Amino acid sequence: MVNGPGLFSDIGKRSRDLLTKDFVSDQKFTLSSSTDSGVEFTSTAIKKGGLSTGDIAVKYKYKNTLVDVKVDTKSNIFTTFTVTDIFPSTKAIVSVKLPDYNSGKLELQYFHDHATFTTAAILNKSPAIDVSATIGTPAIAFGAEAGYDTTSGNFT
Repeated sequence: MVNGPGLFSDIGKRSRDLLTKDFVSDQKFTLSSSTDSGVEFTSTAIKKGGLSTGDIAVKYKYKNTLVDVKVDTKSNIFTTFTVTDIFPSTKAIVSVKLPDYNSGKLELQYFHDHATFTTAAILNKSPAIDVSATIGTPAIAFGAEAGYDTTSGNFT
C-alpha cells in the first residue's frame, strides 16, 4: 500500500488509544499460536464482574487475502474477508456476523500518496452507504465523511 495520509476513521485513533487501550479493570486471559502455513489461533477468556465470556479466533493469510473467523460464547460467528491490491492501492473488506444476516458490510478503500477514499455499504434490504475522503500527508491530514440512507433518501 501507498504511504499516504491514512483513513478518515483513523484520525485521532492514537490519542483515543492512549486514553482507553490496555486500561482494563477486567480479568483477561489470551492464548495464541500460529503455524508455518500462516494460520493463527487465538483464544480469549474475559471475566467482567461476575460474567465470564470467551471467544476463539482463526486467521489465515495467503498472499493478498486474509480470512478472519471468530466464534464467541453467545454462538455468534464473526467473519471478515479482506483482499488487498485487487487493483493497485486498493483494499476490499467483506464482513458478516451470523446468525444476524442484516449485519453484512462491504467496504472498498483506495490509497494514494496524498489522498485516501473509502466507501462502505451495509448489506441488507435498505443499505446505508458511507463515503469518506482524506487528503494530506502522513503528518497532517484533512478529511470529510458523508452518509446516505437509502430508506429515507437523506444525506447525513
